[in-house]
Amino acid sequence: MAADADSLASLSSSYPAFWFSRETVGRHGVRWVARRKDGLSPGLHTVITADLSELHTALASPDGTDQVR
Repeated sequence: MAADADSLASLSSSYPAFWFSRETVGRHGVRWVARRKDGLSPGLHTVITADLSELHTALASPDGTDQVR
């Protein structure tokens, strides 16, 4: 899907500390996945969500304090 490719490119340029993908997560369907490239750094490590705006919100929060766990 071209829209997914554009979104992934945009995410990668906006948040260079993370890898991004679209993955099928069990029976929940396809989800956006962000993983920190340096997994040993403190802070947010992984975000999995179906909502692209939620992904942006999670990554934009510098300390991850406004996230539901």
